[in-house]
Amino acid sequence: MINIERACAFIDLQAIEHNFIVIKSLLPHNVKILCVVKADAYGHGSSEIARKLEELGADYLGVAITHEGIELRNRGVNLPILVMSGILMNSEIKHVYESNLMPVVHDINTLIELKRESLHHNEPLKIHLKMDTGMGRLGFKYNELHFLIKQIKGDCKLEVEGFMSHFASSEKRDEYGFQQILEFKDSLNFLKESGVSPKIVHMSNSGAIVKYPEACFDMVRAGIALYGSYPSKEIADILQLRTVMKFVTRIAFIKEYQQGSSLSYGRTFTTEKKTRIAYIPVGYADGYPRALSNRGSVLIKDRRCSVVGRVCMDWMLVDITDHENIDVGEEVILLGRGNNDAITADEIAEITETIPYEILCNISKRVPRVYV
Repeated sequence: MINIERACAFIDLQAIEHNFIVIKSLLPHNVKILCVVKADAYGHGSSEIARKLEELGADYLGVAITHEGIELRNRGVNLPILVMSGILMNSEIKHVYESNLMPVVHDINTLIELKRESLHHNEPLKIHLKMDTGMGRLGFKYNELHFLIKQIKGDCKLEVEGFMSHFASSEKRDEYGFQQILEFKDSLNFLKESGVSPKIVHMSNSGAIVKYPEACFDMVRAGIALYGSYPSKEIADILQLRTVMKFVTRIAFIKEYQQGSSLSYGRTFTTEKKTRIAYIPVGYADGYPRALSNRGSVLIKDRRCSVVGRVCMDWMLVDITDHENIDVGEEVILLGRGNNDAITADEIAEITETIPYEILCNISKRVPRVYV
């Protein structure tokens, strides 16, 4: 067993492989997969995950910001990398060229700056244009296409390799989603009729891969599903994914308290009987949600034990009164699978009224990742 001094997150690369294969099985054979590794691969470690995905045959990687792409290049990752939030500062443009990154372009001003810079380079810069078909965030609107095409077809060295959009609610199949697909197709047709023909058209994220198979186009963008979590409960019933992260620690010490003892900040928990408490050296600074105070549970020897009192910055308390043979040094699973039970990011997200993406991304840097 690997020694756990305080806490660590085990990252199961075989689970990544399993999830990749499951996603791949849902797609027509000619559809490419862009694997999203932004936000440090949703907290799993982007460099190691990217290398594994490269080995598995991923076609593209997706990051949010230029710096994330540069870091992957510095770690020896060679797959095409799409910068999905695009270029936010003109100073980023030189890094896009130097690191061979492909920016998503979603506004006219950025397009004009890239067009100007492209004239100073011999090789064309590959870009992906993004349409806002109803997400209400980044992207061109349909009425901007005429001016957009005029800029692209002018004197510049920009290659429109891709054309993309993003679902607002991909986890449910509804009229709004169908309308987004229709507007996206209309925009694509307008582009092609104007002489601009992107090689790679993509719209679907993890949820849409399942709920909108007609929107796979040339490529899909797999994100949260790669890491074993689901965009919705309905999709969880369809996909059989494996949890990739196992966030573990050990019991630091154990204390016994008499009835009527208040514990931790704010005295939000008071013992109702003689109580045995395990002290766990993990807190919200490690990414364990404070919102799980008096609400969460952990696995010790495959038994669920309740989190009691306020979760502190560096500590949390667990009631082990009703569980025998639990001692100092026992492994504690905060997130992940034991032998017969599991605490998932989806479960934690439901309790804390958020989404599994946030739970995974918030596991902090002071928790070392161990790849197994």
